[in-house]
Amino acid sequence: MIDYKKEIIPVIKWLAIDLFEVVVDIQLSNGLLFNTIEWRKEKKKVYLHKIEDNLDYQFDFDDFDIETKKEIYYFLLRNFLN
Repeated sequence: MIDYKKEIIPVIKWLAIDLFEVVVDIQLSNGLLFNTIEWRKEKKKVYLHKIEDNLDYQFDFDDFDIETKKEIYYFLLRNFLN
């Protein structure tokens, strides 16, 4: 089984260049929309953020099911690494 968190970190690092966060709308098939994805090296965590009404809602990548992790990973590959 693929460890999507392990696989997505290099993609985030590449897209963010020298930063830790990528501002990108990630639209999932279930209707969820996230506005940024970030990697926090010190915590070894990946977070997605939804910005709504000037509020930042943070979602831990580890809390998503395997299919959602897969969809996020392939979204980034398909849209930015072709």
